[in-house]
Amino acid sequence: MKKVAIIGAGPSGIYCALQLQRFKNIKIDIFEKDIPLKTLLATGGGRCNLTHFGDDIKEFAKNYPRGEKFLYSIFSKHFVCQTLEFFESIGIETYMQEDFRYFPTSNSAKDMRKKMLKALNCAKIIKKEIKSIKEVADYDAIVISTGSKSGYKPIQEIGHEIVEPKASLCGLKLSPESPKYPEGVVLNTKGGEILFTKDGISGPLIYEISSLNARKKFPYEIEIPLINTIELMQEVKNNPRKSFGNIVSKFIPKSLARVVVENYSKDCANISKKDIEKLGSIIFNVISTDGKGEIVTCGGIELKEINNNCQSKINPKIFFCGEVMNIDGFCGGYNLQNCWSSGYCAAEGIKTYLFSQKVPQQASKQYLK
Repeated sequence: MKKVAIIGAGPSGIYCALQLQRFKNIKIDIFEKDIPLKTLLATGGGRCNLTHFGDDIKEFAKNYPRGEKFLYSIFSKHFVCQTLEFFESIGIETYMQEDFRYFPTSNSAKDMRKKMLKALNCAKIIKKEIKSIKEVADYDAIVISTGSKSGYKPIQEIGHEIVEPKASLCGLKLSPESPKYPEGVVLNTKGGEILFTKDGISGPLIYEISSLNARKKFPYEIEIPLINTIELMQEVKNNPRKSFGNIVSKFIPKSLARVVVENYSKDCANISKKDIEKLGSIIFNVISTDGKGEIVTCGGIELKEINNNCQSKINPKIFFCGEVMNIDGFCGGYNLQNCWSSGYCAAEGIKTYLFSQKVPQQASKQYLK
């Protein structure tokens, strides 16, 4: 009987345990200081956006600002369809929305959590915080799945390089000198929605932009397309007696138009081409993240130190999965798909490591003493 320790009972750690259960002669202990699968409960607004449609690995991997190429191999072993099939096998039916995001048919992250934990027939969850890798040194294999916000001390003990964590997929705070945008108003753009907050901007498009700029130094500017100026110019010509602000309000919320339109009450007949062109885009001066909307953190274990079995190149008995690695994706189920796929690969890698005669397992113990 081989013993496997999983440190962290988040989505990737639990999924790895579920995959390990398929193999005989493995005893699984999961160590978690908090509530198992707690982070799953907030996903998809409580409905659990568990993955996104995908049938092309390379196209799918473009949705990860960090980890794209590393995921080619991971996804080739366990991709969207295999994930959905597995969840169906443990009683979690799913459906796809019009926007290609997948959810459980129950529309409940709580229900999904309950079913995943119920399926853990051969794994034991132990409420304990692992502060040193030496605490589990007697296990035959160790999985580290502590997510992107936990301490990295146990990992650094092994000798792994940690890429500094930075906030990603979060709202952005604007300069105090910025115009007073209408709080709570949603702006629909070609790239996605923007939500104006008390002192900044949030929403799906801003999450994506914050992810792409996660390592960019503040302050910086972002330019967002606002209005199709050709269409606006035509409306202005067709309505010479109407106020310019009322015409602009056909394209964007009226409360926002009052902020961004300089000549709001002026008749369209007296509006210049320059006035119209100014509204082609809107520029935001970003000074920091807002500290509220953070969903994902980029950073973690340097990927060059992990093989395509999610196995440490420093110590072969150590495996990683989920966001503890320097991998993060956009909104839409991409981060959870990384958890499922890497959790599966770690389980397969452990099977190969534990039951293959080619790997000198005993040699790895010296690193943990």
